Amino acid sequence: MKHWLYKRNLSHYINTLIVIILSIIFYKFMDNMNGVYYSISVKIATIVNVLKPFLLGVIIAYILNPIIKWFEVDILTRFKTNKQNKYERIISTIFVFILFICIIALTLVLVVPRIAMNIRDLLSSLPTFIYINENKIIDWIHDLYKNDVYNIAGTIEKNINDLFYNTSRIFQRSLNNLLLSIIAFTSKTLNILLALIVSFYISIDKDSLLKGIERLLRALFEDKYVDSFKKFCKEADNTFVKFVIGKSIDSFIIGLIAFIGLSFMKSPYSLLISMIVGVTNMIPYFGPLIGEAIGFIFVSFYSPIKALKVLLFLFILQQFDSFYLTPKILGDKMEVGPIWIIFSIVLGGSLFGVIGMFLGVPAISIIIVAVRKFINKRLEEKKNRIESIK
Repeated sequence: MKHWLYKRNLSHYINTLIVIILSIIFYKFMDNMNGVYYSISVKIATIVNVLKPFLLGVIIAYILNPIIKWFEVDILTRFKTNKQNKYERIISTIFVFILFICIIALTLVLVVPRIAMNIRDLLSSLPTFIYINENKIIDWIHDLYKNDVYNIAGTIEKNINDLFYNTSRIFQRSLNNLLLSIIAFTSKTLNILLALIVSFYISIDKDSLLKGIERLLRALFEDKYVDSFKKFCKEADNTFVKFVIGKSIDSFIIGLIAFIGLSFMKSPYSLLISMIVGVTNMIPYFGPLIGEAIGFIFVSFYSPIKALKVLLFLFILQQFDSFYLTPKILGDKMEVGPIWIIFSIVLGGSLFGVIGMFLGVPAISIIIVAVRKFINKRLEEKKNRIESIK
């Protein structure tokens, strides 16, 4: 009996010792996980930095592909002889890339210096604006609370001073960061050139690359899954191309009209404001409001009365865009309700910033259409099973 109890206690002690040792090992492992996570994140960041030109090349090739295809099919086929011309894709790709590079070069030479000048003028006028308006508000507070018993005027004056000081610092820092971002972007010429080269060869070899990917998928998966995936990718591509190209054309027209209108109104910073209006117009719902607010704030530094006129002009322009131009260019609305559009903008913006706010709408549209088709298919199968049982 004693021997049995001794063996039982010994087994209990051994199990306890094993649990303690495993707990220590687990603790040490978790304690070192921060270093492991950091090491993995550094490796991933390095890989992403190396792949950035290639990813950018894929994006450029995808954006330019509809234009290359249009030039190849609709333009070059008019000069096509009975003999098939195997160089049509190469010719169309070279032409579109030359046009694309010329547009970028003209933008860098003509537009960017003027935008930088607008930003510089805005920065130089900001301290004067803050000084003048700060004194006006403080004088008004002094006149209003001359006989202030509870020193409300002093408190308000201090808060106003802090507000103007912090606002000027934040605003100047933001504009300086914007200018530094533009300079940093233009300095990365090597990555941009590499991305252009990659996108050029992807555009030329697009068909062979897609066939290679399809062969790989058919080797790994069943044909029915590959066919379903191809169909989904085709629908997703149509949705993205329709939205991105249509919205880009729409935003370019809005930005151009804004520039013409603001120049006619002799508004300061007309090029900078029109560019911001055009870019923010790419974001559904919230984008136009952001563009109007920024335009109003910028012109307010020059003249509050003119700022109200600019705000009214931009508001009318956005109404024209919402009710006439966008339906004309994009056609039917995407099969997404307003709540899903707002959700996609908020989620995309929180995950991927401004690009996520823009691409979130077509992405959620594709997901909703796919889910809808899946639900309809399952309901149809369920209905057929019930009918077969009856």
